[in-house]
Amino acid sequence: MTKLISGFSKLSKEEKIKWLTENYFHNQSETLDIIKQYWNIDRELQQLHDDFIENTISNFYMPFGVAPNFVINDRPYVIPMVVEESSVVAAASLVGKFWSTRGGFKTKVISTVKIGQVHFMYAGNKSDLEAYFHQNKTELFAATASITKNMEKRGGGILDIQLIDKTDKLANYYQLHVTFETKDSMGANFINSCLEAIAQEFRNDDTEIVMSILSNYVPECLVRAEVSCKVEELGGENPQKFARKFEQAVKIAEIEPYRAVTHNKGIMNGIDAVVLATGNDFRAVEAGAHAYAARDGEYSSLSHCEVKDGIFKFWIEIPLALGTVGGLTALHPMAKLSLEMLQKPSARTLMQIMAAAGLAQNFAALRALTTKGIQHGHMKMHLQNILNQLGASEAEKQEITDYFDTRTVSHSAVVTKFNQLRKSKINWIDFLNEDIVRQKLAKINTNSKPIFGKMNGQQMIEHLSSVTQIANGNWEVDVFVSDEKTARRKPFLDSENELQVGFKASFLSEEPNKLKFSSYSEAIEDLIHQVKVFEKVFEENKNRTVVHPFFGELDYEYWKKFQVKHFTHHFKQFGLV
Repeated sequence: MTKLISGFSKLSKEEKIKWLTENYFHNQSETLDIIKQYWNIDRELQQLHDDFIENTISNFYMPFGVAPNFVINDRPYVIPMVVEESSVVAAASLVGKFWSTRGGFKTKVISTVKIGQVHFMYAGNKSDLEAYFHQNKTELFAATASITKNMEKRGGGILDIQLIDKTDKLANYYQLHVTFETKDSMGANFINSCLEAIAQEFRNDDTEIVMSILSNYVPECLVRAEVSCKVEELGGENPQKFARKFEQAVKIAEIEPYRAVTHNKGIMNGIDAVVLATGNDFRAVEAGAHAYAARDGEYSSLSHCEVKDGIFKFWIEIPLALGTVGGLTALHPMAKLSLEMLQKPSARTLMQIMAAAGLAQNFAALRALTTKGIQHGHMKMHLQNILNQLGASEAEKQEITDYFDTRTVSHSAVVTKFNQLRKSKINWIDFLNEDIVRQKLAKINTNSKPIFGKMNGQQMIEHLSSVTQIANGNWEVDVFVSDEKTARRKPFLDSENELQVGFKASFLSEEPNKLKFSSYSEAIEDLIHQVKVFEKVFEENKNRTVVHPFFGELDYEYWKKFQVKHFTHHFKQFGLV
């Protein structure tokens, strides 16, 4: 089947997924399960999400968190944040609380002007072009009257139109540079519609319109956020030393582009999280912010610091073109919830909130860098992610979190501690003890659902029986295991480690086998029988060995070690251990 397709957009969602899974995925059923499990059960809500973009097949979830205790211009806020990096929300929350007792964040909007341009080529006399422009400037405004009518009622609209000569950079290149005020709307569609109307009115036989488009570089849509306090109020063992190092770190970012990029990335960690939560365009915000950071010809820090006369002052000036009406902010239920959480801010107020979030994130990163180092706090915030990957229980998470409260977190250290904890607490199943096996299996039935994997209760029992038959010599699996693989894998059986969730030998099918027995009780009796056969065949021949399809040639003792791990693994699958 070809991996190229015509008319893909015209297919239904189910048809798109079917073609995709058949052509680009090995395990089609598992892929389909993953895609569908992220669908919203509310069909109308799912349809709303499907309509946001084209060729939608599912939703991609991002965590939605909140950072409380922000005080901005003497008003308390809880700031919504959508971000996948674990340290961002925690850092913002800590810094928000820190500054809430030191006067909070002071913010102000410097300007809210946005830019759009009509790019065109003109090869004639410049004075003729200038005359044409001034003669028709009033008509250019008039051409947008129907578009700007509602915006002007809200106090917005076109502020000015200028003719700009760029022929020193590109032959015959000019532009109409248009400034806008869009109030609470981000205004992208409004600006572009105005520009196209202006271009249509301006064009003549001597001008070639290249394109008409807004600019995401908005150096005149600017907001400032600041925190300040007496140096001794910064706290810690040596606040004077901290303030000095902090100021030095910021000044390094002001002059060293390699540092400035990472420095500003930390600022955008906080800003982008709020941009996403409120349904704004984080790509436009990112592009505008980084362009502003390079406005003087060299990339530099967006934030600044000064320690003078015993006062610590830290501030940021950043362009933020945002909206609180229209677009995704009016469509996405979570974006609307975020704006309500922020007490339904105007676009100007939202600019100030985001600037404060960015400054908070920057303060948190610099405080970590200039004290204990970024990894100390960063790895602690990743601790929960590591524990989730390891499949730790809630009790294990709490014990390991407490253990690392005064220790440095690293991935290897967490794994070591986790394994130590599991080693002492694993309740291995004695598969040779019939009473224990029957007692455990009596707690589930044929249709019991697993904690992980796909098998139901009876399929799990029949699986244990089948694998036991390999050792018994009643099921020959055509799999070759080299001596090199055996030597590498066999030591695992001597360890206290468990079979990991997701482990599956290559000889097994992706889907559970069909049931062999007509009842759950028959399946249990067969398992007990196979275990008895297991003991009998090895008792009759002490030197007997049988090739395991993953671990290679095993004797009785090693087969027992495998069976203990295998039974324990599947009993855990159904919460029996």
